[in-house]
Amino acid sequence: MGRRRALWLPLAAALLGATAGVATALVVPDEEPVTSESSFNDPLRVGVPLVDLECTGDAVIVLGYGETGAPLRSAVVNNPDETVRYLRTDDSCPTLWGPPENDVPEYVAYSGPYDSLMDPCLARLTGEHKRDDVTRLHSGNTTYVKCVCEVPTADLRVLSRSDGTDPETAIWVRSLQNTLIDIDVAAGREDRFRPENVTGIFDEATEQRVKDFQEVRDIVPPTGVVDAETWGALTDQVCITYDY
Repeated sequence: MGRRRALWLPLAAALLGATAGVATALVVPDEEPVTSESSFNDPLRVGVPLVDLECTGDAVIVLGYGETGAPLRSAVVNNPDETVRYLRTDDSCPTLWGPPENDVPEYVAYSGPYDSLMDPCLARLTGEHKRDDVTRLHSGNTTYVKCVCEVPTADLRVLSRSDGTDPETAIWVRSLQNTLIDIDVAAGREDRFRPENVTGIFDEATEQRVKDFQEVRDIVPPTGVVDAETWGALTDQVCITYDY
């Protein structure tokens, strides 16, 4: 009996070892699962894909730019949107990237591209995105889109001095102030409204300039309130000279 037991012990051990080996083979995966970080091209670890763009004529909203990933990550955090991507400028359509001093950045975070200009302009003006730069993908384009020229007048927000420093209206007020500058420059009245007046605050100077415009366009009474009639007069005057 002792001899039989001695013979069976190594055999049982061998069988158990083989069984354990088979079980182990069944539960170990052939390859590791793909993580979100490795599922798309993201060399700067921004958290969204790097997707370069061609000169298709479509529009994009410029959300942030820089030579490193830090400003791009900030733009992505501030603009949660499934369409947000980033590009490398020297691999993309040579268009308007970067700050006004023409210091072209290496990377740009953007939303889009959009088939029409109205969609990104509405997203910009309604505050869905935190920046207000819409540009078209045309080679050599150096002009941002004037969104007040692309959105129907009925969808433009009524503005007045009562808005004051309301952050919800700041982007609309900046658009108004830039429009007033364009009108004054086209008329040779550069002393009337200047870039330093573009504050996003509907202040006394802005109200007075609106009243002056309303008087010239026979909008009575000249209240200083930018309603649909005033927006229509503003865009009629400035948008016909606007080419992008």
